[in-house]
Amino acid sequence: MQMSAGVPLTRLYFFSGCCALFALVYGFLGAEPTPVMQMLLGLGPAVAVAAWLAADARHNRTVLAHDAGFFFYLTWPLSIPWYAVRTRGRRGWRLAAQLYVIALAGWLGFIVGTVIAGLGSLAA
Repeated sequence: MQMSAGVPLTRLYFFSGCCALFALVYGFLGAEPTPVMQMLLGLGPAVAVAAWLAADARHNRTVLAHDAGFFFYLTWPLSIPWYAVRTRGRRGWRLAAQLYVIALAGWLGFIVGTVIAGLGSLAA
């Protein structure tokens, strides 16, 4: 069964990249973001991935539920590989890996920023 390419990942890359960049700066500076910023950087990319999954499911007519986005958000660690493999076949594992990295972009950015700052203090 051949599925169409689906919804482009461009906006998802842009949003998660911005979250990762902000988180990287917070981690590098050792600053603690405000609670709202913590929520945006930590949960924003995962919510964006869930919204992308819902839009792609509508586009491919895979999941015909009105609350698919909420379902995908609640179960994203399990639903990402299920959905990607179901809609793309074996190629879906690459998409699943991309979506996992995107969903964790804020946390990964903070960790990378903290590690870079730690390496800089060791060199000094």
